[in-house]
Amino acid sequence: IDLRVPKVQIKIRSLTALLDKRIVVRVDSWPRHSHYPLGHFVKTLGTIGDAKIEAEAILVQHGISYEEFSTQVLACMSNGTWKITEDDLLRRKDLRHLRVFSIDPPGCTDIDDALHIEKLENGNFVLGVHIADVSHFVREGTAADREAARRGNTVYLVDRRIDMLPNELSGDICSLKPRVDRFAFSAIFEMKPDATIVKTDFTKAIIKSVEAFTYGQAQARIDDTSLNDPVLCVDTTATSFTTTTNTITNTTVIKTKSNTKKKKKK
Repeated sequence: IDLRVPKVQIKIRSLTALLDKRIVVRVDSWPRHSHYPLGHFVKTLGTIGDAKIEAEAILVQHGISYEEFSTQVLACMSNGTWKITEDDLLRRKDLRHLRVFSIDPPGCTDIDDALHIEKLENGNFVLGVHIADVSHFVREGTAADREAARRGNTVYLVDRRIDMLPNELSGDICSLKPRVDRFAFSAIFEMKPDATIVKTDFTKAIIKSVEAFTYGQAQARIDDTSLNDPVLCVDTTATSFTTTTNTITNTTVIKTKSNTKKKKKK
């Protein structure tokens, strides 16, 4: 409870019905002669102390929309009819041959980003960052677009997820699941071993992720060289890339600290 918000005076018919209840009230006015603002009862959430009710109270307190999506929003969905067309193949770069993968917390279903790593014969690395192309499915000015703008983002609580868009998009065709074709907006960088970028490419693409890793699974493939399965070949590519980026990060930190000390001397 935000202690900066004062108690609110409301008029009710039965006080006992609201005892030990978490309720929602709306402030109507704050007369000059009153120590507290005046308001009215809106609804009862439930019993104080119940985990689900307290989570709902957090949503209400912060103005987060958690109601079901309207029929107008749901009418914007494809209802399972979406498929890749010949026109899509002409307009997008086909990257389904690449070993794209994602890394997320356990149980994640709304996979909105993925990546791939390659080591070139010249010693450089290619790093691809692939973001789910939601804009292909949510057209500007539609009910789905307006609702997504109103919600702003997906909200994660301990016991639930409040989606910005219906699950057909966030948890399915806009989720970069493994072994299925998905639309993405891809940023592809060629970098030298010192992480200097020598070439960039930004494109709308079609990808097909090979695996959805958890953080632990991905780290295991970096730490354990015996896990050299064909999914990633992490023993040669990702490990080398990780070592390179760690070296660059450490060097950057040292330089930053050194520059700070010089400024203090002046």
